[in-house]
Amino acid sequence: MTKYKKILFFIIVAAQLTVLGSMIFKQEKLLSGGTKIILKCVPVDPRSLFSGDYVILRYEITNIDTEKLKVKTGISFSMDQTIYVALEKDASDSHYNAAEVSTDIKSLSGRYPAVIRGNVEYTYDNSIYVRYGVENYFVPQNKGHYIEANMDSTTVEVSIDEKGNSAISRLFVKDSEVVFY
Repeated sequence: MTKYKKILFFIIVAAQLTVLGSMIFKQEKLLSGGTKIILKCVPVDPRSLFSGDYVILRYEITNIDTEKLKVKTGISFSMDQTIYVALEKDASDSHYNAAEVSTDIKSLSGRYPAVIRGNVEYTYDNSIYVRYGVENYFVPQNKGHYIEANMDSTTVEVSIDEKGNSAISRLFVKDSEVVFY
């Protein structure tokens, strides 16, 4: 191997390690420094032979009734559109609910404790169905059945950064954290 090829090889390896390291750093920064919120889950029936063992999570904020929002924007939403959902803590318990929806995070930032970014899956009448990227929770093989059986008492702690990016921090069933060893 010539000297040029050796240098090129080490540059390529270093570039790959840098990209991988930056991906890990970004996720760790989000989990450690993001605003922590609790979302209540609702049942859904998951199954996939190709993705390994995981639980599909659906939240109360997944299907947003625009008529029930605190602020009515009059914006029409379209499929695959990026939107931002302002979240407020429910007065009766510890989880967060949708308060306002916008296509611009700047209009919501600072007015609410957390703003999460999502993509519109579809709309129907006054409803918006939104995916946030925190709908899949990977579990060890054959360990998801307990979570699935207790989905009505499952909540998830989600970390959200200032740009609306989100990641699952912890999962709770019946107010006890689910920990896999």
